[in-house]
Amino acid sequence: MYNNKKSRIFYLIVFSFVGLLFLGGCSSKAKQKEESTKVLFAFIGANLKNPVSDLAESYEKETGIKVELTFNNSGALMNQVETMKKGDIFMPGGMTFVEKAKENGFIDQVMGPIAYHTPVIITPKGNSAKINSVEDLSREGVELVIPDKDATAIGKTAYKIFEKTGKKDEIEENIIANLETPAKVLAAITMGQGNAGIVEYSNTFKDRDKLEVIEMDPKVNQVEEIPVTSLIYSTNKDMALDFMKYIQENGPATFEKYGFKTK
Repeated sequence: MYNNKKSRIFYLIVFSFVGLLFLGGCSSKAKQKEESTKVLFAFIGANLKNPVSDLAESYEKETGIKVELTFNNSGALMNQVETMKKGDIFMPGGMTFVEKAKENGFIDQVMGPIAYHTPVIITPKGNSAKINSVEDLSREGVELVIPDKDATAIGKTAYKIFEKTGKKDEIEENIIANLETPAKVLAAITMGQGNAGIVEYSNTFKDRDKLEVIEMDPKVNQVEEIPVTSLIYSTNKDMALDFMKYIQENGPATFEKYGFKTK
C-alpha cells in the first residue's frame, strides 16, 4: 500500500511537469502567433504608392510584420491623422507637410531624405504651345493644369516656383484646373485637356512617348525632400523605428526604380 501511494505521488508529479511543459509550449506558440500578426499602419502620399508598396511587401517577407498602407494626397492624409489620432508611419510627399504636422504636434521622429520630388513641366507630344521654361507658362494662350496647392506637396512647390519667376500673376491667370494628384494632371495633359502641366519627374517615367518633358532651371526650381516619419500615436514605436530604418536603407534604390531622383 505504501508503494502504491508512492507511485501515485510520482505519477502526479510527472503529469504536473508534463502539463507545465504543454502550457509553456502553448504560451510560447501564442506569443509567436501574436508577434507574427503584428501590424504597422502607415499613411502614404499617393504619389509614393509604387515604391512604398514594394518596400512594405519586402519588409513583411523579411520580418513577418505586415504594413497596412493608406494612400491619399498629403493634405487628405493630414486630416485623417488629425481626426483618427492613430497610426504608426506618416510619409507625405514632402517636408512642407512634415513641418505642418510637426507644428500640429503629431510627429515623433523624422528620417531621410529617402528621395526627392523634382517638379517638371509637361506638354502633349509636339509641344504646340512652345513651352521651354517656367516663364513661358505666363504667355497668352497657355492652358495650365497643376496639382492642388492645398492637397499636394508638388502643388505647394509650384506656387513657390511661380513666385521666383517674377511672373506669378500672369502664370496663375493661365491655370485652368487644380487637380487632386500629379497623376491626374498627367492624365489630363495626355488627353489634351490643357497644353501644359506641372508634375513630379517620376510621374513621366512610363509616358515619355506621349509627352514632352521640360526640366526647369535649377535657379527657379524647388526640389523637395521626401522623408519618412513616425507618429506620436504609435503603439509599436520599436517596430515603427525599424521600418523607418528599413526604408532609409532600401528606399533610395526602390524609389529610383520608379523614376524618382535620389541625389
